[in-house]
Amino acid sequence: MRRRPAVLVVTHRELRKTRYIDYVGELHLNLLMTLGILPVMVPVVDGTLACLRQYSDSMAGLLLVEGEDVAPARYRAAKSDLKYVEATHPLRDEIEVRLIRAAFRRDLPVLAICRGSQLLNVACGGSLYTDVQKQKRSTLRHIDQEHYDTYRHPISIVPGSLLDTWFGRRRLTVNSYHHQGIRQLASRFAPMAHAPDGLVEAYVDPAARFVVGLQFHPERMLGEYRGNRRVWQAFGSAVQEVAQRKTMF
Repeated sequence: MRRRPAVLVVTHRELRKTRYIDYVGELHLNLLMTLGILPVMVPVVDGTLACLRQYSDSMAGLLLVEGEDVAPARYRAAKSDLKYVEATHPLRDEIEVRLIRAAFRRDLPVLAICRGSQLLNVACGGSLYTDVQKQKRSTLRHIDQEHYDTYRHPISIVPGSLLDTWFGRRRLTVNSYHHQGIRQLASRFAPMAHAPDGLVEAYVDPAARFVVGLQFHPERMLGEYRGNRRVWQAFGSAVQEVAQRKTMF
């Protein structure tokens, strides 16, 4: 039986009563398994940083997913912005930033979703709004707690971009679960989609094998557009290509 290439994904840590639990959402894990990939969960616990070399040795790709706010120290937020910051987890930020650097050194595929796209942008020199709604004074809602999973808003896709290729259309309606967002896009990235208020909803590194950031969650909309599954398939294909090259040398 052929060995599955490993994609690392850092867990989300949450306090339940008096104990922490670390987990990754089943939609991410199911899709990785369907794509013939071995999901490897990296826990956010003391001692993980010392083990990152061992984790990254087996890494064929990196998945960055949802979670807490990115710590404002990562992008030198102004003091006036700090009042909008919600819960952060600096240890998780550090683990993921180190894995991003390891993936970049080896030109490994990276798929970054929601918080993951924000952290990836910050790790490459970009910045964030600590609260999109308040700082952009946007009338567009980027999160709707009363209609959490059903809320959608439109985005426009950049012609000729990867997103255009995957979805075959210039406008989508997407889910939205965030209050932070990209303020300044890192110079290495090119935008692929914008919300009506101008917020970057998707970007790509044109020089990389596969480095894609999405503010929305395609795994939660698989039945709405074929392009949502194509995003994951493209990531899976890039990971499999890395694994095949390893076996050739």
